[in-house]
Amino acid sequence: MAEKVKFSVSLNVELGEALRQYAAAEDEQISAVVSRALEQYLDKRRIIREGLRAMEEHFEEHGWPTSEELAEADARIDDLFGEPREERRSA
Repeated sequence: MAEKVKFSVSLNVELGEALRQYAAAEDEQISAVVSRALEQYLDKRRIIREGLRAMEEHFEEHGWPTSEELAEADARIDDLFGEPREERRSA
């Protein structure tokens, strides 16, 4: 069995209740649900960080995009997500 460390965290009431209900419905311990969710979150953040570093290296080597190229990229992303970038950020 892997060594474990204990943390104390505070959640808002709604999130805490949703967590309890989910764990009960899946017949899992809350700590198992939180551990799995945190592993997934940290892995996604690592991938994003690595991608941003790779983009910066690419731009340093090949030049940074112009404001027109950035506007074109934003428009393409808006088309893909079906909403303007500012609305995606606030969600």
